[in-house]
Amino acid sequence: MTEDFYLAAQSAVRHHLDEAGASYTVDDGEFLIGGHRLGLSITFEGFVSQGAHTLAPLDVQIHVDGDSGDRFRVGTLGVGKDRDSARQEAISEWHLLALSPVLAALGASINIRRTQTQPQRLAGWDLFAGRVGIRGKVPPELRLGSPFYQSLLEKLRGIVSNWEQPNRFELRSLFFMATCGPDGSEIQAAVDGIVNEELAGSLGSLAWPAGDETYLYKQLYVLRSQPDS
Repeated sequence: MTEDFYLAAQSAVRHHLDEAGASYTVDDGEFLIGGHRLGLSITFEGFVSQGAHTLAPLDVQIHVDGDSGDRFRVGTLGVGKDRDSARQEAISEWHLLALSPVLAALGASINIRRTQTQPQRLAGWDLFAGRVGIRGKVPPELRLGSPFYQSLLEKLRGIVSNWEQPNRFELRSLFFMATCGPDGSEIQAAVDGIVNEELAGSLGSLAWPAGDETYLYKQLYVLRSQPDS
């Protein structure tokens, strides 16, 4: 079963790179993109039945230039009517949440290619935001571009502004997951894949919109230093 997820994840990488018009080669299962090497590791412990649905809890590590894979490690959950659809949903969520911003930071951004715009900047770093992962009914105040979202970016800026600016190509990551309900919110956050209480506390100080039901909101940001660009 894990092999099926691995092959599906590799297919997602190929599809993204082809859509972006990126030049790449594959060497021993890893992708060579713009002078960088990208590999994948999959953790899947089995499907779970929940009523009429099949769940596929998936954990994917993206290794860039031979690193441990923790910087861009994200867990996703595919929900479908059967195993095939649950697998597809898990891979799709992972692609939008984590793979897409990593490949964009390596120069294979589908959106930038189509619109010919430059990546957003945050405290001297290029910022590539993954698609927001949502479970439950999210309040409209959390829309991209909303005042709350702008406040969230300012909190991230406060963290990134304390980073040392490297004089070489480097990728880093910020990840957070907010569980919010009528009784308050709980924030989990990580920098470069390592739990970071400063980031969690900073985001926890925001007035997260409360809904009638509990919702989950998560997002991965990839940040790139590229002094020669």
